[in-house]
Amino acid sequence: MNTVVARLSAFALVLAGSFGTAYAAGEKWPGHSHATSDATNDGHGHTHNAAPAPPSGAMQGYQLVRRAGPDPRQPSFVVRDPDGGTVSAFDIVHEQPLHAIIVRPDLSGFQHVHPAIAADGSFSVELPSAGTWHVVFDFQPTGGPALVLATNIDDETPVDTTPLPPESATADVAGITVRRDGLVFTPSIPTADIEPYLGQPAHLVAFRQGDLAYVHLHPSATQMNGMIMFDDTLAAGTWRLFLQLQVDGDVHTFEFTAVMT
Repeated sequence: MNTVVARLSAFALVLAGSFGTAYAAGEKWPGHSHATSDATNDGHGHTHNAAPAPPSGAMQGYQLVRRAGPDPRQPSFVVRDPDGGTVSAFDIVHEQPLHAIIVRPDLSGFQHVHPAIAADGSFSVELPSAGTWHVVFDFQPTGGPALVLATNIDDETPVDTTPLPPESATADVAGITVRRDGLVFTPSIPTADIEPYLGQPAHLVAFRQGDLAYVHLHPSATQMNGMIMFDDTLAAGTWRLFLQLQVDGDVHTFEFTAVMT
């Protein structure tokens, strides 16, 4: 294992905040309403931010707690509220009450899934394979703030580290090529062929190499010349970007390495 894995021994956390106003003029995404940094997103006050925060296992008095269970590949969790109770009611944000992002500490093996929540507020994730995984939970308790909580799951099975690919300007999936220039992406298909996914025309999830800082962004309300544009900038560091688009009912993930200065 490399030093990235060695540094990860407990919980990690980054904040979710707001995204800025779009200034591009051109084609408007169908079904997409833009929100400024002071507005709500999907009517739930849940927005995202390009600024990573130091690792932590708790946020605004809420804490992610792993429950004991026999299967390390299917860990179960609850969230404790500031009064010590278990959160059992979740707002629907981006068409789901709970988003889980699963990735190796070396930033391979990315998955975006939506665990079912039991009546008692517990939920579990099924890890793709043995070894160490980093899991981020992105959600909003009913009546509470937008939260992003994360943890590492390690069954102590040795797994070879996958080297991070070099900085990349293109990614190809299912016959579709996407070109990247900063945080502007140009697909080889018309943007009109891209279907809404989880209430947005696209989702961009980013993890920073080393500390696993997490960022989740959505495109500007308006686009230009067939581009998918994100107004935000990422903090300095080497990032693995996961751009998710839905075409013909299938969700495709385009992966890029980006060095930000």
